[in-house]
Formats: sequence, C-alpha cells, structure tokens
Amino acid sequence: QRVRMVSSDCVIDAGGLALHWLDSVSAAQSVAFLKSYAARTIVRGQADGALTALSLHQDPSAGAALLDLARNSTDTRVRQRALFWVARRAESQAIPAITEAIDRDPDAEVKRQAVFALSQLPRDQGVPLLITLARSSNNPSVRKQAMFWLGQSNDPRALKFFEEILR
Repeated sequence: QRVRMVSSDCVIDAGGLALHWLDSVSAAQSVAFLKSYAARTIVRGQADGALTALSLHQDPSAGAALLDLARNSTDTRVRQRALFWVARRAESQAIPAITEAIDRDPDAEVKRQAVFALSQLPRDQGVPLLITLARSSNNPSVRKQAMFWLGQSNDPRALKFFEEILR
C-alpha cells in the first residue's frame, strides 16, 4: 500500500502489517517499478513515496521517469509532485519540463506547483526565470506565484526587480 525508503541497517517495525523487502533488483527494474507504482496509484498522496524514491535514485533513468510523470500523468497530484522532484534533481531537462507545465498544463494547481518548482532550482537558474515570469506571463496567477517565490528568495536580483516595478 505504501512505498517507504529505508537503509539496509534500519530497524523496521511494520506494526503487524506485511512488509515486502525487495532484494536482487537491478537499478532499471527499481526505476520501472517506482514509476509504474506512481503512475497507477489511485489513492491521493500514495504516489509520494515512489516519487521521492525516484528523486533520490542514482540511476540516470530515474530523472527521465520523473520527467515522463510530470508531463504525462493523468493525476494532477502526481504531475505536481513530479515537477517538484524534477527541479530538486536539477537535471538539464528540468527547466524545459517546468516551463512547459507553466505554459501548457490545463490544471491551475499544476501551474502553481511548476512556479514553485522554479524556486527550487539552483538560484543561478531559478531566480532569473521567476523574474521573467513575473514580468511577462499572461497568466495573473502565474505572475502572482512568481512574485511570491521571488519575495521568499532573499536574492539581491529579486530585490532589484521589486525596486524597479515599484518605481
């Protein structure tokens, strides 16, 4: 029912529930299982453990799996969480996937999460993109979110931007 990540030396008390420890699994099999679990989970929030595990996975295919979930999942919550983890992994495809969600995703909450995901990118990448969104997005909600996350950034470029628009 849930995916949890633990180290091999962690003592586990499952409280009487069944525990399935997966041994002898290749990295590719692990990524495929986690992606499949996140994609097919129907109970709200249950995909979070699988998405977190994918974000921490060392196999390069995990980033591609997150990108695919962020772009193609039918579940808005999965798209939102996948965008967050794509940003945290900060791979080369992160920015195009996030900006694509801001521009094209039909769900307003996914767009909000995508703007938040920009704030999670390394500052040299995220802050300039947030400033661009705050200046030029046609979507008032996106502009508002970009301004909010710029205000949280404590970045001198954000302060300069706010000074400019207040003049």
